[in-house]
Amino acid sequence: MFADAPVSGGAMGAEAGTLAILFGGSEAAFTAIEQPFRLMGSELVHCGPVGKGTAFKLARNMLHFISYTATDEALRLAEAASLSLQDLGRVVRHTDAITGGAGAVMHRDNARNLTEDDPWWDIFQLPLGLAGKDLGHALEMAERLGVDVPMARYAQANIGAALGYPTGYRAPDAKPDRVG
Repeated sequence: MFADAPVSGGAMGAEAGTLAILFGGSEAAFTAIEQPFRLMGSELVHCGPVGKGTAFKLARNMLHFISYTATDEALRLAEAASLSLQDLGRVVRHTDAITGGAGAVMHRDNARNLTEDDPWWDIFQLPLGLAGKDLGHALEMAERLGVDVPMARYAQANIGAALGYPTGYRAPDAKPDRVG
């Protein structure tokens, strides 16, 4: 039997035995390795045939490293506003542990556009409205402080589509307020 089984969770996950193991291979191969792999990982995902484990890992890490790039913009904005970068990191880790971070919007079983009768349509109205308001405020602050934030501008223009709304859709209350 042949399989691919990349892992996610870093050295901390390996040491704690809590890695995510992303298995690509036959059902028989998955069954054969499941118990030994549970010694290393607490999240085993049978992703499909050989190669799908690697594809899964690449998608996961794409999100991870894009978030590092977006983090750079937030850090530069916070620094320009004379905020503590350590405190910002602590608050991000704290609130992501509560809200789920980017994973909080990853519950759908497809990436197609939402329709108004889809239950996610109403659920995503709040984050879409908050994104419109808060990204607007952040972009105003960045402009005032002279910080270039191209990913934030991209996010503001594309957050609706990222949540699954049709291109150009804006939540009814997504108009940003003025920052004083």
